[in-house]
Amino acid sequence: MSIVHVSEKELYAKLEKCMAGERVLIDRDGRRFSARIQLARAMDATVIPERQLLDNSGDADEIDSITVPYDAIWELEIKGVVYSRQA
Repeated sequence: MSIVHVSEKELYAKLEKCMAGERVLIDRDGRRFSARIQLARAMDATVIPERQLLDNSGDADEIDSITVPYDAIWELEIKGVVYSRQA
């Protein structure tokens, strides 16, 4: 896996074009967690935290998704390449 450091603008452009299922790293209120994109829009994304996916033993529609603004997303992984936003 390779890591590419990108600007905030470059990361946002990649997020707008990404497919469902791509992995992201989110920082919410100082708490970081991995999630999978369900739907990306103009300035926010609906994601499912990976912990919920791992802990779920029921139907897929029982998993709660959350909406996060792009500025809470620090990394995006596409086909083994991690695009990491520069601080």
